[in-house]
Amino acid sequence: MQTSNKTKAILVAIIMLGFAIRYMVWIYPMFGAQGLTIYDTGTYAGFGLSYIQSISSMNLTAMAEINPGVPPLAMILTGLSAHTFGQLVGQVQASLLAPIAASSLTAIPAYIVARRYSAKWSLLAPLLIELDPFQVQFSSAYLDSIGTLFALTSTTCLLNQAEEKRWFTLAIFFASLAVLCKLTFAGYVVLLSLLMTLTRQITVKRGALYTAIPVASIALSPWVWTPTTLSTSIQGNLTFNNTPLASIIGPFAIGVPQSLPWYILTYLGLGHVSWNTLPLTSTFTLFLALLYRAVKRELNPPKTLTTAASAMVLTLFLIPRNYWTYSWAGGFLQGVLAKQFYPYYFYPLAPFAATLAAPLIAGLKGDTIKERTVTYPIYMAAILSPIALIMNLGFPYWDFLFTLIYSSTQGSWILEGTAAAAITTATLIATITAAELLHRKSRPNGQSGRKRREQL
Repeated sequence: MQTSNKTKAILVAIIMLGFAIRYMVWIYPMFGAQGLTIYDTGTYAGFGLSYIQSISSMNLTAMAEINPGVPPLAMILTGLSAHTFGQLVGQVQASLLAPIAASSLTAIPAYIVARRYSAKWSLLAPLLIELDPFQVQFSSAYLDSIGTLFALTSTTCLLNQAEEKRWFTLAIFFASLAVLCKLTFAGYVVLLSLLMTLTRQITVKRGALYTAIPVASIALSPWVWTPTTLSTSIQGNLTFNNTPLASIIGPFAIGVPQSLPWYILTYLGLGHVSWNTLPLTSTFTLFLALLYRAVKRELNPPKTLTTAASAMVLTLFLIPRNYWTYSWAGGFLQGVLAKQFYPYYFYPLAPFAATLAAPLIAGLKGDTIKERTVTYPIYMAAILSPIALIMNLGFPYWDFLFTLIYSSTQGSWILEGTAAAAITTATLIATITAAELLHRKSRPNGQSGRKRREQL
């Protein structure tokens, strides 16, 4: 399917608009500094510049000691940006050019995917990505925004992998780039490969290759090359990421089992609710698209795209980092329950949700899927989006519900804590029920409800 010159021009204009918004929020005149949360700016600018200096001098020892435990690619791109444009806008602001450019360019693979399903609605996904307030705010997330660009590009290549072998090779290449930005994307690659293999979208051999090569690419990280920095990397990661299946085990690890429903809902999507955080509109748009198609009995979730979105939800759900800890930063703060889970972790989900929303709104009649292991995760994340949207618009009290539950276990606010536990439990039950209803409304093989009844 060829793209007209008019459509190309509109796509370029959309990308430029998205970049301009991000530029004004974080670089000049820095509207975001008036109250939006941003993380690790000066820190990663320094890491990036250190990489550029070490590469220029070919000092491998110094390179291995830069932020051990974190893959280098996003930091190198950040350093290049800071080094090239630092004298024009300042090094910290220049370091943000790389992630906000990556965030804006994510519209390109989203458009390619959307065009595959509907030429008419192909520009919707780029619009959702560029104008989503949450994605605008956390385009400043150095590792996540750059890694997400590569992850979505890899998924785009997987859509074409059955047609030509080179597309599968490109999918592996971009997946490797994503993993070299942040280890979180290694989890995404493994889960996507597993789900696609189980649902027979790719062969076992291709699934193994898609997993093994990107994961093996971690060996390109300089801190892997020496025993000392490798040991430091492992210890550093275990300092924060020391609770496997934290979404389930986490509440027991801190002695608050009553908060289990709260934990599950948090890792499924409500974890990005926070003060000074803009609403995530992409998942809310996906929710509206799912609801619209379910009401019309034409809910036909596209197979590979739904699988990819659910793999990203599961990646976040399985992050081995406990939301709350009594030993923050390996003991820097002890004896006080501290938060170590941040809203920008959900940035990678947003472009996938936006890209999935477009073909659902268009009305897909092609290759669809009806498997609970694939539909449930993204359905549940979408169902929770109205709650998150309302809270981030003015009532970001999700953590406060946990505080009430925690206080009740300490002998105070017992009635309020019990009510908070009941509310979160009811919300979880309602979310699961709604996901099941959506699942039952979905139609295999792109059939509408009317056509299916006629066949019966």
